[in-house]
Order: sequence, then C-alpha cells, then structure tokens
Amino acid sequence: MATLWVNGETGPQLREWLQGDWAMLFSHPIDFQYQGLETDRWLSILREEFCAREVRPLACARGAREPDAGWTSQLLEDHSRLRLGSSDLATRRLREDLTALSTRFVVIADESLQRRALLKYSAGRNSVSPLDLLASIDMLRRRSPARIAA
Repeated sequence: MATLWVNGETGPQLREWLQGDWAMLFSHPIDFQYQGLETDRWLSILREEFCAREVRPLACARGAREPDAGWTSQLLEDHSRLRLGSSDLATRRLREDLTALSTRFVVIADESLQRRALLKYSAGRNSVSPLDLLASIDMLRRRSPARIAA
C-alpha cells in the first residue's frame, strides 16, 4: 500500500511520486469504506474515477504506527512508503498542517503540494464518499488558473 509518512526520512518524495497528479490524504481511510456494493465493484468504480481525475488517495501516517489504509491499499498497486521532503515552502507548509491536525481528516493537495481543501470529522460521523471528494476536486480545479503545458 502506498502510505505517506509525514515525518519519514526514507522513500520516494510525495511530489515526485504524484507525477503531476493531485493527492487525497486520509488520516483514517477505513472510515470511508463503502458497504453498500460488493467490495470488488466499489473498488473498480473508485479506481476508474481516481484515475480519470488524476488523483491519488493515500493513507497518512503521522506517528510511528502503520495507518489502517483500508481501501486505499487495494486501490493502488503501489507499496511505496512516501515522505514529505523539505525542499520548498509548500512541502513544509503541508507537513506542518498534517502534523498539527489532531482530529480525523482528509486533505486535498494539488500537484505542487499546496493544500486546497481540508475536511475534519469525528469517528463514526462521516457520510461523505470518496466520490463526493473527487467532485470537490473538480470544482477546485475549475477555480484554479489553467495549467501551463510543458
């Protein structure tokens, strides 16, 4: 499973791993596990939607303990332990944001690691689907200046 270790010192850096995609960082991805459809079908829908929108979901580990990645571990066939480098201001700000959060959260970051959205929630009180979060990324991108083609 691809996991972001906020204070990790080894492994690929998140920005390079994203390869221009956006990131959806979950403190507790298992809270977003949908039980209404068969798991394989639900994962297939998520895989297709995340890929189409160029977004990568990640479990975010802020301490020494491995996060319960749930569905994110099945969605990406990548077992990287990613880290946040300290090479620029956006990366440092994202690390500070993630470290400071004491509640359950979902952070949406763009390809430059700028935090675009934050959802804080309590255990057992989540009714948002990852697909709803993807729709919010569509809205955020529409509001953003157009990407410059390389």
